[in-house]
Amino acid sequence: MLRSTLIRTAIAGVAVLGLAGCGGGGNQLGSDNAGSSPAPSKVTSITVGSADFSESQLLAEIYGQALAAKGIDVKKKPNIGNRETYMAAIKDGSVDLVPEYTGASLAYFDKNSTETDPQKAYDALKKALTPGLEILEMSPATDEDTIVVTKQTADKYGLKSIGDLKGKNLVAGGSSEFKVRTAGLKGMKEKYGVDFKDYKTLDAGGPLSIKALEDNTIQVTDLFTTQAVIKDKGWVQLEDPEHILPPNNIVPLIRTDHKSDDVVATLNAVDAKLTTDALTDLVKRIDVGKESADAVAKDWLSKNPLS
Repeated sequence: MLRSTLIRTAIAGVAVLGLAGCGGGGNQLGSDNAGSSPAPSKVTSITVGSADFSESQLLAEIYGQALAAKGIDVKKKPNIGNRETYMAAIKDGSVDLVPEYTGASLAYFDKNSTETDPQKAYDALKKALTPGLEILEMSPATDEDTIVVTKQTADKYGLKSIGDLKGKNLVAGGSSEFKVRTAGLKGMKEKYGVDFKDYKTLDAGGPLSIKALEDNTIQVTDLFTTQAVIKDKGWVQLEDPEHILPPNNIVPLIRTDHKSDDVVATLNAVDAKLTTDALTDLVKRIDVGKESADAVAKDWLSKNPLS
């Protein structure tokens, strides 16, 4: 999933603070000689950040509320931006914890990775991380990129697989990153020989891309498997036999200097209880039902006690 760029419905919440020199604390990771503190025995405060899409904000709320229930002082920085932006924040200590996705994060840290197996992608990510950053246990819940067309377009051009797009002279649309990444047009060109007549830069799985697909302004876009709109509208997810779209299990990415035993136990308990179906329903409550991430997270935690 190109979670670095997913912009679904921005949720009103705590204002995003500046990313340099505030919050979080801890050693910086950006320079060659920067070290990293060992895992502490106890953490009293933690800053939880999120990307600029509703599911990430929801997961950050769940993480934050679960940690706050354990007596930890939780500061929130939602809606930071795309992967490059929130990675910069966790590296410089502006935030200490963000929800992440295994395959997309692996592609960020190791651009040459070709892992398509979920466990191997997780193991490779652990090895690829910048010193001072760690991942905890991955969740069985996934949210992955999926190349989507309307049923009308699929029927008209006989589309079942991404490779079937070759030679169809269609217009694609989505995020700016989807246009240039392997899990996007670059991979579609290299692995399937697919070119498009035009590309419209819109958003990543968000209302602009959804409306453009509905209006036939574009015929192909990148959505995400937990978006209920795909099933609700009967849209077709194209098969990916060449595996340009990576596996994406949810996993907490945390600074080592905030990885205490109680933090680890709490976050691992959260991720163990998350499921893809539940996540799909929760995201729909936010994107369609217009509930706040805060309220949806609180409701989920009340129904899924961690101890």
